[in-house]
Amino acid sequence: MKLLLKICAVLLAILAVGVIGVSYKLPREAVVKQSIVINAAPEKIFPLLNNPTEWKRWSAWNTTYDPTLIYMYGGPLSGEGARQSWSGDKTGTWQMVFTTSTAPDSLSYDLKQQGQTIVTKGAFTLQKYENGTTLVTWLQKTPLEDNILALYKGVWFNYKTQNEVQQGLSNLNALITDTKHNTAKK
Repeated sequence: MKLLLKICAVLLAILAVGVIGVSYKLPREAVVKQSIVINAAPEKIFPLLNNPTEWKRWSAWNTTYDPTLIYMYGGPLSGEGARQSWSGDKTGTWQMVFTTSTAPDSLSYDLKQQGQTIVTKGAFTLQKYENGTTLVTWLQKTPLEDNILALYKGVWFNYKTQNEVQQGLSNLNALITDTKHNTAKK
């Protein structure tokens, strides 16, 4: 029995050293970058990004994901200084503030969850191609707290956010494509 306890203690010590050792290799920042090519000019896409009231139409963080979401807006309707806050049972409470807006090429924002000190920096860039399409790139950078648990949670957060950002871009593409399709029918 004593031998079994010693073996378990040694295995637990090895596991603890492994978990701590791997944590030194984990990134200190969650970086999410996704892109999509949309069959529209930047001038058609940018208004859906630059106006926070439009985000609920394409963002993955909407009432389909969390039916309890409540949105509030402040500042100017669009561009630098525009604000959006939302609260929901699944999403929690967040605030986003547009920090720079250069139509129709780029938009930057700060995103913060209520009760947290960490600020996510986000940005969209729109690159026009000659064939009338636009490469839309969405980048988010979130610093992680410097502790083992936060670093491991950061891996999960990064994976989850990658999927949500890609879903948002797909929704944006579908919204633009559907809008173009419906306009062409009239």
